[in-house]
Amino acid sequence: MDCPRCGVRLARRRLRSVEFRRCPSCGGSWYGADKLRILKNRAAHGDYRWIDIDLWKDRRKFRSGRQEHLACAKDGQPMVTVRYGDSTIRVDICERCQGIWLDAKEYGKILRYLDRKVDAETVDGYLHDLRKEFADALAHPSRAASDLADLAKILHLLELRFVVQHAGISSALRAASRGVPGA
Repeated sequence: MDCPRCGVRLARRRLRSVEFRRCPSCGGSWYGADKLRILKNRAAHGDYRWIDIDLWKDRRKFRSGRQEHLACAKDGQPMVTVRYGDSTIRVDICERCQGIWLDAKEYGKILRYLDRKVDAETVDGYLHDLRKEFADALAHPSRAASDLADLAKILHLLELRFVVQHAGISSALRAASRGVPGA
């Protein structure tokens, strides 16, 4: 495969056991179908796994903004420039093979965006996400293991957010539990 930006041969790389291709010249990266999602789920000890970003979900966003007009590294088809979730980060996707092209440093921008998303979530937001993941687990039993892992991660982050957002209540609960056996 050749780089859609500069035409240089893409080199194979691995990160967290996920294979992708990187351009040694411009630093851009090519991710095959679903590879970027898998990498996102494994980053930051899984803190991002519950954030569902489906680049193919909202077709109205496909043509929004300036298009890069790059050819897919895998099949040569014209790629479409879309926003990564509700961020301002623009990535190029191939509708045919569902591959994703990230320019140099865009993966880092995505991780910073996900960090901000986790940090900005409120207790109410995490409770909403818990209900959604629980409903998904019930509606799609074949994905229950993945949805339960998402639930566990949201519960962990909810606990952390609760401690930050409600420090007084959290301290009182800790103090009250000191005399309770097994607490």
